[in-house]
Amino acid sequence: MATDSARRDAPAYPVGSVDKALRLLLVVAERPDGLRVGDAAALLGIAPSTAHRLLQMLAHYGFAEQDPESKMYRAGPTMERLSNFRGRVIDLARPILERLVALTQETVHLATLDGDRALTLLSVESPHLLRVGDRSGHSQPACSSAMGKALLAGMGGDIEPHLPNGLQQSERQTLLSQLEVIRERGYAAQDGEVESGVSAVAVSVGAASAGISGAGTPAAGFSGASTPAAGFSGASTSGFAIGITFPTGRIGVDRWGEVLAAARKAADELADALAGSGR
Repeated sequence: MATDSARRDAPAYPVGSVDKALRLLLVVAERPDGLRVGDAAALLGIAPSTAHRLLQMLAHYGFAEQDPESKMYRAGPTMERLSNFRGRVIDLARPILERLVALTQETVHLATLDGDRALTLLSVESPHLLRVGDRSGHSQPACSSAMGKALLAGMGGDIEPHLPNGLQQSERQTLLSQLEVIRERGYAAQDGEVESGVSAVAVSVGAASAGISGAGTPAAGFSGASTPAAGFSGASTSGFAIGITFPTGRIGVDRWGEVLAAARKAADELADALAGSGR
């Protein structure tokens, strides 16, 4: 039982009320058929009145909900949301990515870090016959892909856990320099380095708005020299990135600012949606 294992390494100075509430939370999670106040009191060794107040507090924050007929408590919507966070993010991101595809006419992805790799959680494909396909469930080295670098650049903490074993010191320094450039200009780009004939641009979700305008100049490797846009003024708080992938050469100088602005707007919309949903 989870409540037993959770108590094996109890802190030296436990807070009794917090201990009871967390133990009750575990009990509710383990009882899909429901839990009565008396059962909760017996399991935790507390008075029924105390169990009732704790269950009401869990219900207040959505961790539990009471059946109006049986009066039994079951896991609430907050528990479900926290236990399936990625699924919730995908649901929030899908309409945003669909709008971004409609604007750019290119395939769009949502990614997060998974160890030292950038894992694609969701793809929405371009309507073009010649397009980058659905990459949902696929991953690429975070240190080499545009979405991976956007994620690393947007992190506020130590990136070492997300770097591959055996990375040479010179490679590490090169990557750190690249991440600084990405932070300054507000986006990451790749131009066939990961997959021949495929280019990409990616932005971190939750980083401060890059303030990219339609007059932006393309990054090096996209038919023009790089002029950094206003960059991240803060770190990503979500751990997600949005990337646009397309056949190399299809997005030229005339569309670069438009595509960057659309990507940044989509990332800001998702950040707002995550904040509004309580993450």
